Amino acid sequence: MSQHSGPMSTGGSADNGRTGATPLGGLLDVFQMRQYFNLLVGASDLAGGLVRDVGFVNEVRRAVAPLPFDRRPRATVQFPPTEPDLPGPGRGRIGLVATGGSGALATIIGVVRALEESGGSISVYSLCSGGALFGFPLAAGLSSGEAAELTMGLDPREYIDVSWRGMARAVPSFGRGWAGILRGDKLERYYRRHLGELTLGQLRTPAYAPIWNIESNRLVYLGPRTYPDLPVARAIRMAVSLPLFLQPMPLDGGFWCDGGIVDIFPVHPILDIEPPVDAVVAVNAFYPPGFAGESENGWQRRAASIMHIARQVRTCQQVQLARENLARLQASIDVELLEPVPYETVRATGFYQQFLDNRDWPEFMRSGRAAMVDALRRRNGSWGGAPIPSPSRRHVQRMK
Repeated sequence: MSQHSGPMSTGGSADNGRTGATPLGGLLDVFQMRQYFNLLVGASDLAGGLVRDVGFVNEVRRAVAPLPFDRRPRATVQFPPTEPDLPGPGRGRIGLVATGGSGALATIIGVVRALEESGGSISVYSLCSGGALFGFPLAAGLSSGEAAELTMGLDPREYIDVSWRGMARAVPSFGRGWAGILRGDKLERYYRRHLGELTLGQLRTPAYAPIWNIESNRLVYLGPRTYPDLPVARAIRMAVSLPLFLQPMPLDGGFWCDGGIVDIFPVHPILDIEPPVDAVVAVNAFYPPGFAGESENGWQRRAASIMHIARQVRTCQQVQLARENLARLQASIDVELLEPVPYETVRATGFYQQFLDNRDWPEFMRSGRAAMVDALRRRNGSWGGAPIPSPSRRHVQRMK
C-alpha cells in the first residue's frame, strides 16, 4: 500500500523522555494538564447527562444488554417529493467536506439527495469519524435512497459488540493492551455484507477519512490514493474507532484510531491529494455555526470557574484547526457551508446517543436535503466562482 505524506503527516514521534522522567514529572507535565481537563469535563457532562436524560441511560442499556422486548420496528426514510425545476450546480467538480458528529452526519445523505434531484453529483468526499458511516456507501456508488436504507438497517445488535473478555483481562493485567469498550468486529461485518470486499481504490467516487496513529502521534488519510488496497468496510471501522469507545485497529505495523480527535474538518484530501474541485459543500454538524466555538463569557463569576476554562481547553486546538481549514478552503475555492443539524444534538452524551439510536437519522437526512435545496435555489446555477474575501480569510492571510 502507498501512503501519502502531507502537511498533517509526520514520520517521527515526540521525545518520550519529557513524560516519563519521574512520576511527579509525568503527572505535572504541561501536556498532561489538557488530559486532566478532559477528565473533569467528561465526568461533569456524563453526570449531567445521567441526571437530565434517563433515556440516554436506557439507550446504553439497550445497546449493551438488550432484552427480548427491546426490539423496535425498523425506521425508514421518507424524503419529500422531488423539487421541480431545481437548479443544478453546473458542470464543475463539486467536493464535499464534512465534520465528525456521530449519527448527525446522516445529513450527508440528504445533501446528496438534493444534488441527485438537481442532476448534480459529488466528485470527491472528505469525511471524518461518523461521516464515514454515511459517506463511504455513497462514494461506493449507492444512491441516496440505497445509502439511507443501508444505514437505517444499523440496529445496535448489528454493530455493538462489547469486549467483555478484554475488560475482564484488563483487571489482572493492569489494563495492558486494553483501549476500547467495543471491539468493532460487528460494524465491519455489517458493511462487508453490503459492500463486499470493495477496496478504497475501487470506489466510484474518491473518498477519504483521517486516522490517527497511537505510537507516533501522527495523522494520515485513508483513501484511494493513499491506501487503495484497504477494504472500504475496514476503512469505515477505523475512521470511527474513537479511543476508549472502540478498540484501535492495526495497520502498517501500528495501531490507529478515529482521526477526528485531531482534524475534525479535514480539507487536506480536497486541497492537497485529489485533483482540484470548482466548489465545495462543507457540512458542519459538530461545532457552533461557523466553528465559532462555545461562549464562556463571565466564567470568572460562576461557581467552579475552572470547569468553564476546562471546557475551552479541551476543544481549543481542534476548533481552531477547523477554523483555519475553513479559511484555507474559502481562500481558494467557492464554499457553501451547510449546518443542517444543531450542534447541541451531538453535544456531551448526545454524541453517543446518536450512535446508539438511529431514530433521529431520517430527520437529519431530510434536514440535509432541505439545506442543500435552499443552497441550490439561492445560487441558481452559480457555482465555482472566484472566492469572495472575508474578514476571517484576510486575518489568516495576515498571519501567514
